[in-house]
Amino acid sequence: MSTMRLRRLKADYDKICTMFSGKSPIRVKEARGTPPEKYQIEFLVTSLQQDPMTHALRSHNCFIAEITLTAAYPRMAPQCRMITPAFHPNIAPHAICIGDHWAAGESLPFLIVRIAEMVAFQSYNVKSPLNGEAARWVEANKASVPTDTRDFSALLSVGEAVARSRDGAVVTSSECANCGKPAGAAPMKVCVNQHTTCDDCALECAVCKSVLCLKCPQERCALCGATACHRCLVRCNCCNRIACSKHAGPCHVCGLGTCAECLVRCDACGRLACVQHITKALVDGGRKYHCTACTGQAQQPHALS
Repeated sequence: MSTMRLRRLKADYDKICTMFSGKSPIRVKEARGTPPEKYQIEFLVTSLQQDPMTHALRSHNCFIAEITLTAAYPRMAPQCRMITPAFHPNIAPHAICIGDHWAAGESLPFLIVRIAEMVAFQSYNVKSPLNGEAARWVEANKASVPTDTRDFSALLSVGEAVARSRDGAVVTSSECANCGKPAGAAPMKVCVNQHTTCDDCALECAVCKSVLCLKCPQERCALCGATACHRCLVRCNCCNRIACSKHAGPCHVCGLGTCAECLVRCDACGRLACVQHITKALVDGGRKYHCTACTGQAQQPHALS
């Protein structure tokens, strides 16, 4: 096992033990290996199960997931599966769909929180589901989700705040917050979340070029695949995918962040609106798109079949 991988696994374990302890709704049930390469994580989260005989849905508040860090981790995503049956569009007996993109810099605690948000129906994707029945249920029962409204991201550590000198200059700590590497000839950097990081653990936001580190929660844009910091990412209000600010913008009707693929330009006012606030219509014999803010000003549209 390489020294870097060993440091990463140990750092993962230390962070998980720090963040998910005590009365946390997320707990480590089992960790195998030294340092661990396989975890069983218990989620005390209210969600849904389906009776295998009657297919009726019932509430349940304790789920166990297994996370395996393969030999290709962190270059490749962990393998995740739910041991406790769960009714969710992106959870099947053999796998938990953690997204189409994985960044090596994504921390394991951040991934665990993402799974908690999925279990709580705070996060789901009905466009490419593992469970089609659950996807149809969500579409028909949006008022019933999320099933648990707690902010699980609050469990994540803010990070090691670094000091500042009297003149305001940043003073880094003596070791990397991610791998524990001591400061050497090369100066340490400070990432956007105030972690001290070495060159080996430093990344760059593709949008704002800020320094990130392997301890920072981050994701890739679903449209371009670029890794970005949390300040440059938007969760689309229509498709629920993550997009970078280069490929997202606000709907002028509702003001919510929307990915570029779910934004449509209104033929009446020329502004962008999300697909939830755009109507396709026949106007003067031609096909037009009108935002809901303009439908009362333009010629009344005729709905297309």
